[in-house]
Amino acid sequence: MMNFIQTLKENGYQTQSTPFSKQDVIESQKELVKKGYPFLPLEFISFLKSYNGLRGEDSAVLGIAPKDNSLDIITFNEMHNESDDMVILGYDDFCFLVYDEQEKDYLLIDRTTGDELESFSADGLSEALNSILHY
Repeated sequence: MMNFIQTLKENGYQTQSTPFSKQDVIESQKELVKKGYPFLPLEFISFLKSYNGLRGEDSAVLGIAPKDNSLDIITFNEMHNESDDMVILGYDDFCFLVYDEQEKDYLLIDRTTGDELESFSADGLSEALNSILHY
């Protein structure tokens, strides 16, 4: 993951100035579960410590209470997610990046049809993020 974060920095992505507290994570996790979504995976939370809400040219990674409210993971899931065993972590023009709690992996899901396009193992977050950020 550290190599991936370093690569983002080298490609012009700046670390976000919207840090969150441990309490923010707890409250976000509670809110997600209350709304029927799974907990955020720990590796994703670790990534958010460097990039809490990240917008690319045609893509985004959602965050925990980021400055840009359109990147708020809870609000975005309320608007776009009808599943109760997946949580949307980010998106590009064509697909959503989701974490599938039942399968314990990351998936790219077609935004229009809902079909699974690609899957990544539980330790494949860097590869999954790279698929939507297109750097």
